[in-house]
Amino acid sequence: MLTGLDLEVRPGRSVALVGASGVGKTTTLLTLAGLLPPVGGTLTLDGRVPATLPSAQVAAAVVVTTEDAHVFGTTVLENLRVARGDVTPAEARDALDGVGLGPWLDLLPDGLDTLLGPDARTVSGGERRRLLLARALLAPAPLLLVDEPAEHLDAPAADALLRLLLSDARARGRGIVVVTHRLSALDAADEVVLLVDGRVAARGSHARLLATVEDYREAHDRERAALDETSVEPG
Repeated sequence: MLTGLDLEVRPGRSVALVGASGVGKTTTLLTLAGLLPPVGGTLTLDGRVPATLPSAQVAAAVVVTTEDAHVFGTTVLENLRVARGDVTPAEARDALDGVGLGPWLDLLPDGLDTLLGPDARTVSGGERRRLLLARALLAPAPLLLVDEPAEHLDAPAADALLRLLLSDARARGRGIVVVTHRLSALDAADEVVLLVDGRVAARGSHARLLATVEDYREAHDRERAALDETSVEPG
């Protein structure tokens, strides 16, 4: 159980939750989405307890993308229209381009009208994750919660995608909470919350945590070193 977390998410603000596996990041995200009841403390949405609100009202305010979010056995376009029924083909392509799926879309036999297998069994893990992110970005909800968007992606693509999510939220005036194990791109977040052993170990800007939290700085430096290695051209 996570303790000591006091968090306000509002339109235009971006927060990243980081920490080792099992510290409660995903559970926190699902609780913020109203999908799990809080085991302590209080959770409110516009000053009201989500459990007392109609589910449609909560869904209109908060969109959550988790690792096991469903991809339907229909076309690419209809999968994106789950977020908003009037998504146009041009909007769909822009969203897919934004998450790095433009080349993938170009190779599909029928483009946006290509049928996907049940739960996206015909696409890779990274493609599935980015398709779900494109769907979330098309949703009109003012608050976006995203669980591990960088999974199944190489380091450069993962950091680019994180930066896209954080910058898109700021540009649209949307609040976002991102659960991630990647640290390199978090200078784009307004606040980083480091969770350790079920508690808040540190919080603040990415720069502040780099300057004051040794474990955070060492993890970041390892990421940067690995990223630099992948960027070296062979001789």
